[in-house]
Amino acid sequence: MSELKAISIPRAGDITELSEIDAKLAELRETYAVVPDFDTKEGYEEGKKAIGELTSLRTGTDKARLAITKPHRDFVKQVNDFSSSLVKEVETIEQPFRDAKKEVDDRKEREKEARIAKLRDRLNKEITALLDTAVGLDSDGIAGLVEMAEAIDVSNYFDITKEAEDEKARVIHRLREMHSTVLKDEMLAEEREELRREREELERLRAQVAAQAAPAAEPKPVAVPTLSPAPVEQIEATPYDEALEDLAAAGLGYTEAVAILAAIQEGNVRHITYKGE
Repeated sequence: MSELKAISIPRAGDITELSEIDAKLAELRETYAVVPDFDTKEGYEEGKKAIGELTSLRTGTDKARLAITKPHRDFVKQVNDFSSSLVKEVETIEQPFRDAKKEVDDRKEREKEARIAKLRDRLNKEITALLDTAVGLDSDGIAGLVEMAEAIDVSNYFDITKEAEDEKARVIHRLREMHSTVLKDEMLAEEREELRREREELERLRAQVAAQAAPAAEPKPVAVPTLSPAPVEQIEATPYDEALEDLAAAGLGYTEAVAILAAIQEGNVRHITYKGE
């Protein structure tokens, strides 16, 4: 190991030479207060002499500085060299500890990464996958998935608890959007089906009214068996015929009666009030 050698540290008295120069500055300022005219021979010589004296004083000052600070600079270099050797030797002792710690830290980091990857895979299967499950379900099925997602406990996701909370909230929000969309589609489909049934019923009624209102076609000659006609009492009237008779008895014509019955069957009329003349 290097050793730090004893060095005599300079004291304030060692800057005496610089102090003398400092004291002489007042004299120099007065002596060289005016720059001579270098265009004249006398002025040129006087200025040249001043430059020489000032240059000598300036370089001498710098030499004095270097001479005064050399012991200090040597001491600083010695301290730096000594400290550097100490640092290297301490690092040699320290490095095996750092290597052992790094090995354990790296292993723990790998274990943590594997644990997080496993938790994220579980998160995907337990929560995120609900979005795929919801595809193709009706509104009731999606509502059930919303309840299932809301009941999931994410406190046991440990390292990724915050991530699990955020994903749970995202999935629930998306499921609710899907539920709203599917519910609207179902309601629209139900309305369309109802309209289809109503149109079919209306067409049926129209056909029935048209059949009853049309004049009897000329019958084709067919072989008619000789049978006795049934008594009038045995022919049963249909509710529709009875309704027509009631409306006729109320003073309505046949066409008006048929139109009113069609409106009643279509649900456009609940009751009728007739005022005779």
